[in-house]
Amino acid sequence: MTTVLLADRDGSAFGPLGSRTIPALLPVQAVPVFERMLLALVSAGIRSALVVTGPRGEELQRRFGKGIRWGIALEYVRREGEESTGDVLRRLEHRLDGKTLVLRGDVGNHELVGEFLEKAEEAAEPLVAGVVADRPAGLWKVSPGALKKADFPLEPASPDWTTRKNEARLVLERPCRLIESVASYREIDRAEAPAVSPRAFVYPGAVLEAGTTVGEEAIVCATAKLREVSVLPRSIVPAGVSLENAVVSGNLVVRPADGAASWLTDLLPPRGAGRRTAPSFGDRAVGLVAFLASLPLWPLAFAWGFVANAGHATRPVTWNLNGTEAAADGLPVRVAIRTFQFETAVPVLRDLPLVLALASGRLALAGVAPLSPAEEAGLGEGWSSVRREGLVGLLAPSRMLVPPAAPAEIPALMDAFEARRETPGLVRLALGALFGRNGWVAPRAFNPDEVEDVEAK
Repeated sequence: MTTVLLADRDGSAFGPLGSRTIPALLPVQAVPVFERMLLALVSAGIRSALVVTGPRGEELQRRFGKGIRWGIALEYVRREGEESTGDVLRRLEHRLDGKTLVLRGDVGNHELVGEFLEKAEEAAEPLVAGVVADRPAGLWKVSPGALKKADFPLEPASPDWTTRKNEARLVLERPCRLIESVASYREIDRAEAPAVSPRAFVYPGAVLEAGTTVGEEAIVCATAKLREVSVLPRSIVPAGVSLENAVVSGNLVVRPADGAASWLTDLLPPRGAGRRTAPSFGDRAVGLVAFLASLPLWPLAFAWGFVANAGHATRPVTWNLNGTEAAADGLPVRVAIRTFQFETAVPVLRDLPLVLALASGRLALAGVAPLSPAEEAGLGEGWSSVRREGLVGLLAPSRMLVPPAAPAEIPALMDAFEARRETPGLVRLALGALFGRNGWVAPRAFNPDEVEDVEAK
């Protein structure tokens, strides 16, 4: 028997949120819904599956790889152009071994898998569809002869989401609400106790109230307050932000009740008066102390870069750093400063030359991240340009808190908030980086095929 997992929904039913993620990757209590389906299959004894993906299938494949981590072997097939899901299965009929289980893996029906497999085993009809409360559950068993006329609906909210005349209805007892819209997703995702992915980070001082979930590689900063909020993967909630009854993806905030979209940057505090426009004497003094304390690391950084990069220990870089006075509009002046970095991926060693910029008065102790002149010029005039109101700092939240794999929108979002409202606890974070693992280990991308912490075996 072949198991086919359908994960070809493109997210169009979710409005603006659909451009940010596909339904299969939506986290339910901090675990992607497709991963919950894999765990249900492995628990039922299924060890291989053919995955049908849609136009954005590379996102799913990048996240789940070959399935080794979950104890299941996955192969991927893309639904092309105007093909229906049934067309894909008929195209692949030569790869299907006898009866076929067809399970939609992107609608949140994972809790029904065990009951469906048990009851479908006894069903003799050529095409069987699981139903809950008179609606298809997205679970089918198909005999070889029935595949020619079989079809499998795509969207639970569509009028096409019905059982066909040639399908035998297999009534399932367990309740199930399918993920068909932002509102239904938010209802399914909520739980009384907050749920946080092991690959997320919630900083001390952040407040997570009932109904809140935080997806993988998402960050909630200190003093943020969330109630009935889903924070999707690779998102960040800056310090001081308060949200209720929302789904957050990057800078996008969607209200489940009506699907209305807004931006996290709409919550930026007003531009403050009297902000510093140049580094202080205290910044330079800290820079001098840091430089003297770091002297033993410079030969290590040079040697490491020399070995790691075939004799080229450093590389030149140009940063837009701080000037010594304010511009006519009262904002800090940026000056292009040519310096270098050590050729190593170890953060502490790579960025040692920034300590010199701090000691020379071109860098503040805390502020927005250094950018090249071209990068800063490319920010435009929207919310991302707010970063120009702040000083460029050595301790930049967008460098210290944001995962390296995060989309470019996330560090820009952090810089905008830092320019208007300083992030608390930066010195503590800096000390943690200096004396902890993160400062001395090169950032590493998540590998879905690493066999560790497998929940189902």
